[in-house]
Amino acid sequence: MRRLVLSLALVLAAPAAPALARQPVDPSALSREIAQQGIAPTLARLHALSDPAPDERFAIAGLEFLGAVEAAWRWRVTYGVAPFGGMIFGSAAELPQSVPPQPMPPEALAEQTQATLEAMARSRAALEGLAEDEDFGLAISLGDLWFDLDADGRRGMGEGAAELLAGIVWSGMPAFDPETGQAAPPPAPPVIRFDRADAAWLAAYTHLVSGGAELLLAFDPTPSLEKVFAMRARIDESRLAGGEAALPPMLDDFIDPLAVAIDMLRRQPDAGRTRAARAHWQQTIDQNRRFWALVGQESDNAGEWIPNDRQISATGIAFPPGTGAAWQAVLADGEALLAGDRTIPFWRGPMGIDLGAWLEDPAPLPVDGVIQGWALADYFSDAPPVSPESFRRFSDMLLETGPFLAMVMLN
Repeated sequence: MRRLVLSLALVLAAPAAPALARQPVDPSALSREIAQQGIAPTLARLHALSDPAPDERFAIAGLEFLGAVEAAWRWRVTYGVAPFGGMIFGSAAELPQSVPPQPMPPEALAEQTQATLEAMARSRAALEGLAEDEDFGLAISLGDLWFDLDADGRRGMGEGAAELLAGIVWSGMPAFDPETGQAAPPPAPPVIRFDRADAAWLAAYTHLVSGGAELLLAFDPTPSLEKVFAMRARIDESRLAGGEAALPPMLDDFIDPLAVAIDMLRRQPDAGRTRAARAHWQQTIDQNRRFWALVGQESDNAGEWIPNDRQISATGIAFPPGTGAAWQAVLADGEALLAGDRTIPFWRGPMGIDLGAWLEDPAPLPVDGVIQGWALADYFSDAPPVSPESFRRFSDMLLETGPFLAMVMLN
């Protein structure tokens, strides 16, 4: 850890490399095809190619990933699932409720999560070896991307990626004009030129999502959803009969998901899935390192997604010099946690929790036992706790950009 902090300090103290000249980028023909046809039809055409070129292979991988986003968001629109945090893919964005929501079957969450896992695997299959091949370029305009949330095959209001992803993968905010005292017109959606470094970035992201999906499925949400949905139906029937309850119905959307989560954590996790989650997260770190090595070799400044210290991101998000080194220091701490070389500090005393040991041989995590400590008794370790220093430095560096936004981008 001391070496990591020292290395990071040297990077931050070093003079910034001169910026490269910004080069304009035009959207590719494939970008225009997505605008006209949508994600699924374009992906189907690419899958039919007998020998896709490197840029077409990246397009297949990217559209498999974006198709999984589209499917997750369509799932939320179908069942009227409000935005929520956590590990569930596609859970945080605000979505237009364009169709009347249907009652959600208890098995729907597990089925959608499994579908996401399969899409991530297909994306990685298309990326296999791509970051090692000769460079390629694929320019995509964020303004051309859209998600068919209502499954009608047509681009409707609120389905554009520029609207749905504003503040998530691009700034999307109008600048303030000090001369007029008013907001300037919002910036045009960026055109991103993806290359072989971004193939490593995308591979890392598929592993990140897959790890979260495996961990959710390890606890099997279906029995907990069955239990909570059945009780909710009884409660709703009683309300129709009249009378008043001590708690207002407006708390339902807080109480029911919390009950599902607490009940899931009482279950014995599937060790095969927790081990798969750890393997995916280790690959996230490995591919992220490969990405930073490749992006550091770039000598252009054309439509950059995540830039090196001499480039500027076309997204409008500011990545200050040293971002790559700072983020890799954070990932190194995560790697140490997965390996058990570092531990999670226990909240009730100077003890460490071995996350790697739990992922290898998991036990239930009942909330009362976790808070008190007895549910973690088999996972206390003498390994030193992870220090918050690397993450603090990373957060301080990206205070203006927003560390959470940067983490979403950097995976």
